[in-house]
Amino acid sequence: MEIIPVIDLMDGLAVSGKSGNRKEYVPIKSVLCDSSNPIDLITKYKENGAKKVYIADLNSIMGTGDNFEIVKNLDIFKIVDFGVTDKKDLENVKKYAEMTILGTETLNDISILKEENIILSLDFKDGKLLNYDLDEILSEIDKKTPLIILDISSVGTQKGINVELIKDILERTDNPIYIGGGIKSEDDLKISKELGISGVLIGTTIHNGKLDLKKIIQKYGE
Repeated sequence: MEIIPVIDLMDGLAVSGKSGNRKEYVPIKSVLCDSSNPIDLITKYKENGAKKVYIADLNSIMGTGDNFEIVKNLDIFKIVDFGVTDKKDLENVKKYAEMTILGTETLNDISILKEENIILSLDFKDGKLLNYDLDEILSEIDKKTPLIILDISSVGTQKGINVELIKDILERTDNPIYIGGGIKSEDDLKISKELGISGVLIGTTIHNGKLDLKKIIQKYGE
């Protein structure tokens, strides 16, 4: 199971917040790093054993600019949510990342779900999949395309993973599954591994020191 640390980028800085309330996000404070410079944070992630990083370009998602050049210069395997809506967006941003996220929060053109090097993010808020019917969108993707179950309402809250939601989606598809949002403790990692989850996106609990990034990568990582 992959352990993938997260960076949310806004105005050139790594930021943190809760439940997708992006206007209230502030520069990150982390036990891993004294800086909110994303290059410094990536360096610390790599020192602790991370091989990949999940990045959300919040400016691009919100339509308030972008952090493309910063993302491009981060020296690590990057899985990035740029807020892609259609094929034109995808063509514009895919050169900046190894894998580009297509999230139900912003996606308008489901025809691009057939493209290569993409991940479909199933974006849930308050228990509901944003903008799509779950079975409908699952029917549109290649069976090898990875999925992220992203519980936006749980981001930064440390309230624990939504096991019932994860089990429900596992029953509907054989695609590789990643989960993000609300990681509370090592128990969430144990449950995820037992369920056969391919990877876990983790942010708040490694920054506040509740989980040690190096130790959980050594214990649960591939």
